Amino acid sequence: MGVFHFDTDLVVSLHGRAPAVATGIKRCAPERFVYSYQGDGDLAAIGLSEIMHAANRGENITSIFVNNSIYGMTGGQMAPTTLIGQRATTAQDGRKPEREGYPMKMCEILSQLEAPVFIARCGLDTPAHIKEAKRALRKGFQNQLENKGFSFIELMSNCPTNWGMSAEKTIQWMQENTLKTFPLGVFKEKE
Repeated sequence: MGVFHFDTDLVVSLHGRAPAVATGIKRCAPERFVYSYQGDGDLAAIGLSEIMHAANRGENITSIFVNNSIYGMTGGQMAPTTLIGQRATTAQDGRKPEREGYPMKMCEILSQLEAPVFIARCGLDTPAHIKEAKRALRKGFQNQLENKGFSFIELMSNCPTNWGMSAEKTIQWMQENTLKTFPLGVFKEKE
């Protein structure tokens, strides 16, 4: 048998397991730049344990979390981040807190941990917010390059297909609804 080595720029992990895979890669090759990229159904549902423990250990990786408040790639099912009242294929009358609980706010949850060095939520709805998102991503990447530890950047996105609206309408809906539940900003920043 023996050890299998390969040279690659991308590793695709099982649903929810990106932080665990990123941790393994970074620990085996600490000189490598490693980031994970997950949606809300991935990270905040099946991957909740992995993201919590990677953040709690302060792994020197950058986690990028795209939150569109719905399972966008599998048919529009309710995600852990679906808003109260928001309709989904699995909540056709809208999310009800007494039935499905409340939307999970990952920045707020992870910012309670001691180890993370940077946690931010940014919008992708306006040019100004996109510039803020670029700055946050740069900060998260720089933290890793300087071996500071775990950075988490949540990007608030739309989903025209599964929200059942035009792209233009989703931006307005996002500003009037999503960003009220998920306020933008830096939740934690250690120097």
